[in-house]
Amino acid sequence: MNDVIFKTPITSLKGISGARAKLFAKLDVFSVYDLLQFFPRMYRDRGKIREVMDFSGDEKALFALEVVKPLTSARIKSKKTGKAMTVQHFSAADNTGTVKITFFNSEFLKNTFVTGRKFLFYGELERTARGISMTSPEYEPYYEDYMPARIEAVYPLTSGITRKLISSCVKQALENYKDDIEDNLEPDIVKRNGFMPYYEALWGAHFPKDEKTLENARKRLAFEELYNFYLKMLFLGDKSRKGKAYRIDYPDMRKFVSFLPFKLTYAQKKAIQDILVDITLAHDPGENAKNKGKRFAPPARRLVQGDVGSGKTVVACAALYACAKSGFQSVLMAPTGILARQHYESIGKLLSNFGIRTVLLVGGMKTAQKRETLQMIESGEAQVVIGTHALIEENVKFKNLALAITDEQHRFGVMQRKALEDKNEEDIKPHTVVMSATPIPRTLALIMYCDLDISIIDTMPLGRKPVETYAVGTDMRSRVYKFISRQAKQGKQSYIVCPLAEESEEMLTTGYEMKAAKEYCDALKKTPLGELEITYIHGKMKQQEKDDIMERFADGKIDLLVSTTVIEVGVNNPNATVMLVENAERFGLSQLHQLRGRVGRGSDKSYCILMSPLLKKSKPDSTFSKRMDILCKSTDGFKIAEKDLEIRGPGEFFGKRQSGEFKFRIADVSSDMKLLMKAKEEAERTVNKYGK
Repeated sequence: MNDVIFKTPITSLKGISGARAKLFAKLDVFSVYDLLQFFPRMYRDRGKIREVMDFSGDEKALFALEVVKPLTSARIKSKKTGKAMTVQHFSAADNTGTVKITFFNSEFLKNTFVTGRKFLFYGELERTARGISMTSPEYEPYYEDYMPARIEAVYPLTSGITRKLISSCVKQALENYKDDIEDNLEPDIVKRNGFMPYYEALWGAHFPKDEKTLENARKRLAFEELYNFYLKMLFLGDKSRKGKAYRIDYPDMRKFVSFLPFKLTYAQKKAIQDILVDITLAHDPGENAKNKGKRFAPPARRLVQGDVGSGKTVVACAALYACAKSGFQSVLMAPTGILARQHYESIGKLLSNFGIRTVLLVGGMKTAQKRETLQMIESGEAQVVIGTHALIEENVKFKNLALAITDEQHRFGVMQRKALEDKNEEDIKPHTVVMSATPIPRTLALIMYCDLDISIIDTMPLGRKPVETYAVGTDMRSRVYKFISRQAKQGKQSYIVCPLAEESEEMLTTGYEMKAAKEYCDALKKTPLGELEITYIHGKMKQQEKDDIMERFADGKIDLLVSTTVIEVGVNNPNATVMLVENAERFGLSQLHQLRGRVGRGSDKSYCILMSPLLKKSKPDSTFSKRMDILCKSTDGFKIAEKDLEIRGPGEFFGKRQSGEFKFRIADVSSDMKLLMKAKEEAERTVNKYGK
């Protein structure tokens, strides 16, 4: 791609002043290149012009109507907000019928819709006993010899920027900078896959003449997006694997397993074996001899992905054990102090059976205690170190770090993980294992973690009781509160999760109340549940304050904890048996499944109640009811994630990848699996061809 379009500001285009450029900036459009890459969010098939009386569908359609009664304006009070507003009415007709058309706060249209003028209106007709009407349709002047594009691009907009303006500017850019828009893909890739040229693909995406052109254009652009992403990640992964790491001797794991109070599942054994093969270059202790003299190994990079409660911690513990038995240090970093302490207590207790010294390093430690811990880490006396972000501070030095494990990896940025990996002296890197309790469909795992080897724990330990899940309307609130009260009298604890921390504008502008943690907690104290010990927690609190509340909850000093999704990870309270999620429609299936995983961690029967005002209003076959039904019938996080991907698309899982803040503009990984695999194959071919 020629540098010209990257460097040329959009003000070079006719119609874009400095003021308009500021509006475009809100859409992250600054240069000509940005504009060409500002792809439509959807397309409308306008089809043909319909006649008013002959069209009976309830979808949007195109009508050619002449204004027969000029626009009038009246001031009214909004029923929703109570604020004053203006409403504009006029009538337009074709040969078959008349339509009353309404706009709001658009007094400037009085000079547009005057009697005798003809327009094309695109909107939905509403038929009532009072006549036929249309509200806020799209419109443009009608000309005898003009017909708008059948397939119309619909762009994300901001105030002051219209679809017509964007289309006009994109067309200018394509025409004015044709010679600067070069094909980035090598000719053999384009030919091998039968793709259209890049310039044609841009035209086809912004101004498709038919469905086939649109699909071919989208396929070409989506492929290039996926291909470039894979190239980036393959080079990134290769760079991370360069250098050397300490080679670990494959230990006899029988003694470790004998101290476990439970049997390992096949999936846990497989994940442990995967890690051990990575860091030892052997498949069992008998193969240690073949590696005699090999002090170093290539740095391993592995993701261990498992559902809530699938037993990832013991997998990590096995890897920590292996490093310690070979005389090397290892570290486990957790996102919160309470989770770090839970790991320290459980892992430290198990490893102490083998004489392995484990230490804890978190924020808020007393100066003398922290100084002693740092000395133990630097000297190597501390064989296993467990902690939070405090581990990546500059004064934390290791003697011979061989393994770095990051728990709940999505809570850490790339630079934070890299800081942990750079803790060794010289050029020796630790092997890296990242753990995630968020089940991700294999399609997305291929995208998000193509620079990592992946181990999946897809079976639950024996004896783990499934959490009974119910989806209810707000009319069941009184019964749910009574149930929570009965659980508390039995000595059990409960969570209530709200989508917001405090009352906000968002609450005031939605059609129904969204429960906010602080206000909700205060309101609960005025109900029969007020007899319980209730408190609230949310992400805006200081970390120490959150940790203190969670410790009190873990110690049984709080009966009912009202929270935002801050408790989605990092909480292990076997005594908690009820999870009530308010405004369940505000959450994705995978997030609800994660919240459900906070209960059912002990031997008692546990319950998850998903409450929503939509459940008593929605039809039985509505999308939301179907989503809730999936959760009520399944406890398999991977199946739920696949369904969530089908229903909501990849945004729920993908968002922006932190390494480069990458996100897809046009590729859809939920439907582009074949294209995704083709892009990966071509990227690997390119990397092998030109070297890494």
